[in-house]
Amino acid sequence: MISVHDPEMRHGRKSKAKRFDGHKAAIAVDTETQLITAVAVLPGNAPDKEQALDLVKQTEENAQVEVEETIGDCAYGDGNTRQEFADANRKLVAKVPDRPNSAQIPKEDFRIDLEKKTCTCPAGQECRTLDPIARCKDRNGESQERLGFKFDPAVCTACPLRADCVKAAAGKGRTVSLHPQEKLLQEARAFQRSGAFAPYRQLRQAVEHRIARLMQLGMRQARYFGRVKTLYQLLMAATLANLTLVATKVGLMRERGSRRNHLFAQVLGAIVAFITVLTVSIADNLWLRPQGRVQRTGFRPGF
Repeated sequence: MISVHDPEMRHGRKSKAKRFDGHKAAIAVDTETQLITAVAVLPGNAPDKEQALDLVKQTEENAQVEVEETIGDCAYGDGNTRQEFADANRKLVAKVPDRPNSAQIPKEDFRIDLEKKTCTCPAGQECRTLDPIARCKDRNGESQERLGFKFDPAVCTACPLRADCVKAAAGKGRTVSLHPQEKLLQEARAFQRSGAFAPYRQLRQAVEHRIARLMQLGMRQARYFGRVKTLYQLLMAATLANLTLVATKVGLMRERGSRRNHLFAQVLGAIVAFITVLTVSIADNLWLRPQGRVQRTGFRPGF
């Protein structure tokens, strides 16, 4: 528990050096209109990929549309998330996470044929020995065997690339493990190396713009205690962001700094303020009363 005042606040990290205490927001954005179609507030220590499929379903319900494909950043490119979308017959486009820098020859340099169950190393040696090497838990918490190709120690000992390939002691060969979703990851890496992947990088920028807009509307800090109340704040900010975006599209806020722009902004602000005051006054006797202290909150892209 990070805070005695807010039991739902958690510690999270943007990087090894940058941390935050609060919550994490995830959003879904229509890449064509740039409208925010769904939002969620996650614990600060939750992975970004959490509730990804739920946001897609919320989008279809809120916008009354059918989502053809979902674009996510590298945080959504793990095997479990891909399997979840594949089980739901949905297309997910996301970059496969890079492997950490290592002196060892990476697994990606090995040619793995899942149909023939063979693995060929960079030196041209083929391995057909596929044995269980460990047990791991899937996304449902169920234990399952993890398979791997075990190269002959004699072959690896005589290989000129052994110093760069094998970390094991003398007398042992290289082991190449298979991910439970190895096929999905292979397909994603192949698509990522193709020219068809480049347009998706540009499409995903729409989300970055909407996140920046939410920052302008005060979503860097949580106004209330608890994730439910913070979700209310995020919903109001997303509503205002969508209203101003629509007003800009139809020309009501076309000229920056003009009297017409200023007048419309005042009217729009008054409408949103009225809705906010009305909602807060109704919920004030229920659960939405402000707690008198602002908590920090962190953001990561949702879609």
